[in-house]
Amino acid sequence: MGDLLRDLRFSVRMLTKSPVFTLAAVVTLALGIGLNAATFSAVRGIMLRPLGGTDHPEELVQLYRKWPGMDYGSTSVPHFQDLRDRTGGVFSNVAAWGFVQSALSVDGRPERLMGLMVSANFFQTLGAEMQLGRAFIPGTEDTGPGAHPVIVLGHTFWQSRFGGDPAIVGRTLEINGHPFEVVGVANPEFRGPATFANMPFYAPLMMQRELNPGFDMLQARGSNSLNVVARLRPGVSLEQAEQRLAAFLGEMRDELPGDYEEQLGTSVVWQNEAGFHPTVRDAQFGLSKVILAVVALLLLIACVNVANLFLARAQDRRKEMGIRLSLGAGRWHIVRQLLTESLLFGLLGGVAGLGLAAVALHFLGDIRPPMDGPWDFNLGMDRTVLLFTFGIAMASGLIFGLAPALQSANPHLSVAVKGESAARPGKSRASRALVVVQMALSLLLLISSGLFLRSLQRASEIDPGIAEPQNLVTASLDPALLSYGPEQSRALFDRLLGELRAEPGITAAGMTDALPLGLDGSDRSVEVPGYEFAEGELRSLMTAIVSEGYLEAAGVRLVEGRTFEQRDDEAGAPVIIVNEAFRNRFWPGESGLGKTVRTAGEDRTVVGIVETGKYRSLGEDPTEFMFLPQRELFRSNMSVVVRTTGDPNAALGRLRDIVRGLDPDLPLYDLRTLQDHMGIALMPARLGGSVLGLFGLLGLTLAAVGIYGVMAYSVSQRRREIGIRMALGARRGTVVAMVMREGLRLVLVGSVLGLVGAFFASRAVAGLLYGSGGLDVVAFVGVPTVLIGVAALAVLLPARRAAGVQPVRALRSE
Repeated sequence: MGDLLRDLRFSVRMLTKSPVFTLAAVVTLALGIGLNAATFSAVRGIMLRPLGGTDHPEELVQLYRKWPGMDYGSTSVPHFQDLRDRTGGVFSNVAAWGFVQSALSVDGRPERLMGLMVSANFFQTLGAEMQLGRAFIPGTEDTGPGAHPVIVLGHTFWQSRFGGDPAIVGRTLEINGHPFEVVGVANPEFRGPATFANMPFYAPLMMQRELNPGFDMLQARGSNSLNVVARLRPGVSLEQAEQRLAAFLGEMRDELPGDYEEQLGTSVVWQNEAGFHPTVRDAQFGLSKVILAVVALLLLIACVNVANLFLARAQDRRKEMGIRLSLGAGRWHIVRQLLTESLLFGLLGGVAGLGLAAVALHFLGDIRPPMDGPWDFNLGMDRTVLLFTFGIAMASGLIFGLAPALQSANPHLSVAVKGESAARPGKSRASRALVVVQMALSLLLLISSGLFLRSLQRASEIDPGIAEPQNLVTASLDPALLSYGPEQSRALFDRLLGELRAEPGITAAGMTDALPLGLDGSDRSVEVPGYEFAEGELRSLMTAIVSEGYLEAAGVRLVEGRTFEQRDDEAGAPVIIVNEAFRNRFWPGESGLGKTVRTAGEDRTVVGIVETGKYRSLGEDPTEFMFLPQRELFRSNMSVVVRTTGDPNAALGRLRDIVRGLDPDLPLYDLRTLQDHMGIALMPARLGGSVLGLFGLLGLTLAAVGIYGVMAYSVSQRRREIGIRMALGARRGTVVAMVMREGLRLVLVGSVLGLVGAFFASRAVAGLLYGSGGLDVVAFVGVPTVLIGVAALAVLLPARRAAGVQPVRALRSE
């Protein structure tokens, strides 16, 4: 312990002795460590952190129905109820939850909020205690549709909207015009089952008709819109649960063959591995792994820079080390002392990095999806993040400190005591190797960043199948939230569209229940006479319910037939419009007009064929899509789409004014241009491109600074050699060329290694990129050219300084 304290005191003296050196090393390390800490905290907060405020979250699993082409399907209310009642042997509790949009009124002011409707045993299943009041009562508040108008408030919502008033329990709030009694407030750590949201309220599933009027899912076995979470009984394995679920599915097939003949099974996923949903988690995790790898590369580049600084300082301290060795100091003592110094630098870099991480997380926490909702990414730093930061700080200290320590502890004594180099100045193999490693890592980092920037560019250029989206605006509304009936809602929609179409500058207006490239939308099973589905072939296809005028407003090009008209209502013949991908799959080489498709409970006649667009993601392959008429299949929750020839923001303002004139209490939400709405689809590419682009610029800066530092130090160590050369007649150009050759040789070797690494890295991330499959000429040619150019400039500056050496001064200085 005494030796350690002496080493620490000596390290502190050395740290304060060279403040410029200390600042350069600590800032470089803080950049690498801080970005790693911030990235790890973000990934952990969104995907890896167990559900807060729950009991033994490691026992929780999520259950998904498997269909042809779909491994993670949702569940209907009747199916959930059977699942809950028949699988008690393996699960101690099975609960269901689903998002719901409702208008909650506080003091008579309606506000549209996204909450959760949950089974009555939801809180008991998760083991979430209440801060105030009680949870829902299983066996009571999960029976009798509409009989139990009670809610539990989220803790954050209770604090922000009601000031943490403990008298909130027992108070009555209105949801969609119906009174609901507040019976509890959730504990502060419990935010809900989705890690990216902080839910404001929870209501019993049996109140679905009041929460989501105009849509009855309580009796519809085919209406799959719920997520299911279950708690395994002690001693029950995942395999045993899967076996019981397979037996349960067999029982349901025997009882209800028409409802279960297509279901393939049930996927069981650990809740902490699935997150909100496995498909969402997989997409997030793929990009997160890339970002984590990139920031790790950035940290390695920073460590290489600091290692070069320590190697340079080690050359200056050779005389000191030689004297200490000659006086009897052991080599292990020297190594321990130097490693203590490097670990102290690493610790300081970690402390500074935590400050940088806190700033970065503050900005990341302000990012919101381009849609309304209770989004909260919970990006705070906890004990795990602090331990992670401490670990990488210490590891960084070892990485950059080990090679200089070993080299300094093994000098040639007689040469070291004289203060001379045992080898030719500037020819340190370790230093040259670090330059090569730095170039390779920098090129790998920059090409990876370039691939994602190019992917973002290509994603922005993809045709979404919507003409001139910059001229479209959209907003969502739901008259049923204010207890409008179907006929009242229809009348309001007709007046709204009529007034919009009469506005100067507005050329078309329509409505849809699923905007393209959004998170809404539903799938419907189809049957096509004469077409036999293969085993495992997808039978449920994407569908949107739209009004007349929507396809014209959205700029969807009609290929054949007609669009919907007012006659396509409940009294008219059932009709459908499909896209070209649908026609090509079911009637290849034929027109498709007049053909029959059975879906939504009717045999429907195809009256129109439209161009295939992009519906759920920009990178999707041509996908079948169906449009159904709203006048026949009424929906209350709709999005208005308006095409304008003027300023889109002015059109949004006019849309808001018209709705306020029709009903000032009707909530209007998600007001935006369609281009802003499409940001939902572009968000992963934009996040990846912007974050990795920033990291790439930082990597380029670190590479340039590092190469310049090494070459500048090399020139300073060769002043005498260069002075002799110039005294013997060497020209300035010869000296510049000599230094440039040495530096660029290392740069080119590192570039070749970096290109090889980037090639294999591009194969690994190809699935996350748009259009290129991982190989991109601009990234693989342009990025190395830029990096080599910057490196050449970093070498040129010390080379020009070397050529300016005065021979007489150089010789005298020795």
